[in-house]
Formats: sequence, C-alpha cells, structure tokens
Amino acid sequence: MTRIARLTLAALLALPVLARAEDTPRVVVLVFARDGADANTAVRVERDLRNMFDYAHSEGRTVPRPLDIEPRYDVGNLSKGEITKSRRHFNDAQRALENGDADEAMEQLFRAERFYTKAIPYASDHPLLRGIFFYYYLARQAAGLEDEARQNYCAYVALTRNLAGSAGPLEQFEPLADKCGETRIAGTGELRVTADVDGAHVYVDNRAVGVIGKQLPYVDPFAPAGPHLVEVRKAGFARWGTLVNLQKGKSESLRAKLKKARNRAEEFDPLAKLVFEGPDAFSEDYIADVYFQMAEKFHADELVGAYLEPAGGDKLRLTIFSFGQAGLERKDFTVTGELDGHRPALVQYWRARFGEALDPADALPSADRFAPTLFKVE
Repeated sequence: MTRIARLTLAALLALPVLARAEDTPRVVVLVFARDGADANTAVRVERDLRNMFDYAHSEGRTVPRPLDIEPRYDVGNLSKGEITKSRRHFNDAQRALENGDADEAMEQLFRAERFYTKAIPYASDHPLLRGIFFYYYLARQAAGLEDEARQNYCAYVALTRNLAGSAGPLEQFEPLADKCGETRIAGTGELRVTADVDGAHVYVDNRAVGVIGKQLPYVDPFAPAGPHLVEVRKAGFARWGTLVNLQKGKSESLRAKLKKARNRAEEFDPLAKLVFEGPDAFSEDYIADVYFQMAEKFHADELVGAYLEPAGGDKLRLTIFSFGQAGLERKDFTVTGELDGHRPALVQYWRARFGEALDPADALPSADRFAPTLFKVE
C-alpha cells in the first residue's frame, strides 16, 4: 500500500462545505402551463425567475434566495438502503486491498459503484463516490495494471473537479496534461438528455443547465469527458438521476423516466388548479390562503406562482402571483411563444416588484466557472 492509501478517507476526500444561514429568506418559484400552453416554455419562465432571484441575492440585494422544492416529491422513493450497501462494499474493498487482494477489491468496488448508482438521486454521499473512484485506481495499481490505473486516477480527478464546479477538460490544466492527456477521460464528448414529460429541469453535477421535454433535448456537444451526475426534476414528479461516464469523442444519450409523485395531490394540485378568471374564479382571500398554506408546507418566506395560458394567436397570458410579508400581489403580462418571448415581461415584473431593472439574460449562471478542487496529484 502507498502512503496515500493509508490516509484517512475523510482527510483525502473532504471538500469545504458552505452552510446556509438559517435566517436567509427563501422563495419558491413554480410556473404552471395550462389550457394547452407549452410546458417547455413555462419551465423556461420558471428557470429565468429562479436565476433572477439567485443572481440578485448573490449580488447582495434584499431579495430571497430560491429554494428548489422538487426533492419534496420524492415521497415513497426515499431509501438509504442502496447507499448503505454501497458503503459496505466499499469498506470490504478497503479491507481486501489492505490484505493484498486486488482482484477482490475491484469486485467489491464494482458492487459499491452499482449500488451507489441505484441510489441516485434519492440519496447521495459524494465523498463515498469519490472514494470508490480513487480506490479503483489504488486497486488496479496494486494489481500492476498501470494503464488502467492511470485511467481510473484521471476519472477520479475528473469526478472531483466536476462536483466542485470546475470547468473544461482535464488536459487544459498543466499538472494533469501529461498524466491524463492521452486517456479516455481527456477531451470532450457529447451529452444528450430528454424526458418522457415536457417541462423538466436538467441538472449536471448538481447545477441546473437546461430545459428538456419529450422532443426537446438538452445537448452539450462539448461536455468534459469523465463521470457526471445527471438529474432531471419537475415539480409534482419524483426525480430521476444516474451516473454517466462520458468518454472522449463519444456520445451518450439519456432518457429520463419520471413518475408522478404520491404527494402531488397535496402539494402540487392546489396551486396548479387555482381558478382566478371567469365566473368560477376563487376569491382573492381564498387564493391568498392557498398560497399561505403552501408557503408553510415548503418552509418558504415567499411563494411565487406563475400561470402561462393561451391568449389567442401566438400570444400567451402570463399571470404572476407573489405571496409573502406584503400579502398577495398579482401581475398580468402578455408574452409571445418565441424562445425568449417571456423575458420582457419578467423585466417588467422585476421592476414593479423591486424597483430596479434586471434582465434575465444577465442573470444566467456563468458557464466559465472555476472552483478550487482538492485531489492528490500522483
């Protein structure tokens, strides 16, 4: 065993975690497509609103931080059993390696990775996942499989960087170019994701990256090669996720299958089915009461619900309710069905709510993120 193998897993794999202050105000944003309106357009509105709140909060403005509530719809799917099995096989792999049995260690690591993947996205343990990848490297190195060990080491580094938010392929970083530049983990590949429902958010390595539907894929033609956590979310549905190992020059196509959540009727339908136009419209007091109840359930300080409905021709009506300390506020806008036809309305909404201009295009997360990454350079 090398000296690094004897280091504690916590010391080797720990990454800094920033805790959220408990007194940080939080806002839930949900956008509903009704009466034939395009669900993919609705989720673009939802994503832009979330980005606007997140951007303004990060800039120090007095607005709440967005709270993603999709994990609440995992009811009936949550289980730590698979992670427990993964951790048990990982521990068995460590013992096997300590006893000099590299083949047994690799078998146990294969099982550990398999059970971990089955747990995604309902349970996760990033240090455990990184440990599995690192010990693949140690086991193959102990078995004398130098080329495979190098591939495993570079996969471990790629995973660590991806989870930390680093951008770009491995070989653009000088310390890794010589070791990883000729491996399958170097360079880029294509990642394609679709879903069996319209209007879903796709996350790659825990970051929202796009909108997908039945015929609307998320495509990254130049995703860094290596392991990536891919997750698909939609309010009212249990989440879907997997681990994909993207190889240089190859394409991976994923199709997410989402199931309706068991608590959909209690925590989604009351908001989705509100009637606020016509003879059957609910009173403003009733709508405010529903929003109050949902905000309490979601443990949010503010709840923003938007409704996208056809308004004749290529026009859509966007109705936005905001419920918080100021009570219930309603604002109506007309938007077009074009790709970004809703953005001028969101600029108007933001100015009316907060008295300042913010363009959704300026609130998009930067794709060029570099975060500090901790790993052992061999």
